[in-house]
Amino acid sequence: MEIVISGGKVAPTTDEITTHQAAKARCIANFLPRPELLRDAIIEHNQDDGTTSIRFETTAGPIRILLPIAQGFEFHIIHDSETGPRILGTFRGASLSVRAIAFRISEFLRTRGLK
Repeated sequence: MEIVISGGKVAPTTDEITTHQAAKARCIANFLPRPELLRDAIIEHNQDDGTTSIRFETTAGPIRILLPIAQGFEFHIIHDSETGPRILGTFRGASLSVRAIAFRISEFLRTRGLK
């Protein structure tokens, strides 16, 4: 499922977003190694901030994997809590394949008991 945030409003999308980040997020989500992650992954396009992320509902609340804005930057793992967003971790993924990125996301969530 994909959602778009535009003008502060959240809406499900039926139109395909064609940015490089959106295509990479779809590829990563398709290679998530565990069925519960694949089933629960939501691709979030925040047009207000110009970002794309993969969102998961976890035992600790929503977790977003924020894709890098440009080549060479880091992936950010963000926990959205009542007190605001908090970065839980980062990793570089410029040289990694989408399968390796999906595996790292899965292992990060599994080893911390979030999913």
